[in-house]
Amino acid sequence: MLKKIILIFVVLFIVLIAGVYFARNYLAEKAVEEGGTYALGVDTDLGSASLELSGGSFEMNDYKIDNPEGFEAEYFFVLKRGMLDVDAGSVLDDEVVVDSFVLEGVHMAIEIIDQKANFKVLLDHLNQLDFGEESSEEARFKINEINVRDIAVSASLTLMGKKQLDKEFSLDAFTLKNVGGDNGATIAEITSTVMKAMIKKASSSAQSLGFNVDIDQLKQEAKEKIEEEAAKQLKEIGGSLLKGAGK
Repeated sequence: MLKKIILIFVVLFIVLIAGVYFARNYLAEKAVEEGGTYALGVDTDLGSASLELSGGSFEMNDYKIDNPEGFEAEYFFVLKRGMLDVDAGSVLDDEVVVDSFVLEGVHMAIEIIDQKANFKVLLDHLNQLDFGEESSEEARFKINEINVRDIAVSASLTLMGKKQLDKEFSLDAFTLKNVGGDNGATIAEITSTVMKAMIKKASSSAQSLGFNVDIDQLKQEAKEKIEEEAAKQLKEIGGSLLKGAGK
């Protein structure tokens, strides 16, 4: 009888621990998604989150940021894996001190359609935010450094319905130091800091690869090309009609 009681307590304890573990992972996952969506103004989705019960480390996988409405790519940003090592406290405490936060396996899709750019839509939203409106109860992070590596970018330029440029390139790894400063930063603020840095680096590289073109000039060239093709087609149609009338 005693063995059965002990076994029941062991099973209940395991179930309790498992419940706490999955609840913490769920809460961490939702916190990342809600912070990203608030910062960027588009839906974000985190595939999975794994938080050690001791609070010593946190891993996130398959984090995706939707493309703003009106652009072609399904996602603006995809992250394969993020790893956070906590020096003191835990991820869900009010204040978390972090040694390092590593983001690896990044893909960013930059799109310019006529004179509208997806990254500018996101930047405009970031620059208009008042982070003071966030809940004072949210956890704040003091991060010694954020390391971003293995970064791929696709960039496309479409004018008047026709794609003018389409390139793939990679970015060098980079590090952000002392994120959060003395007061710490919320998840939304961290998202803002990282995305602003990545957009700046990606757009700068895109310009060096030919995306610093004169948009108005390209539009004029595209317009002239369309008019030239239309005139050619009309001429061919006219010729066909004349031949038909001469029969």
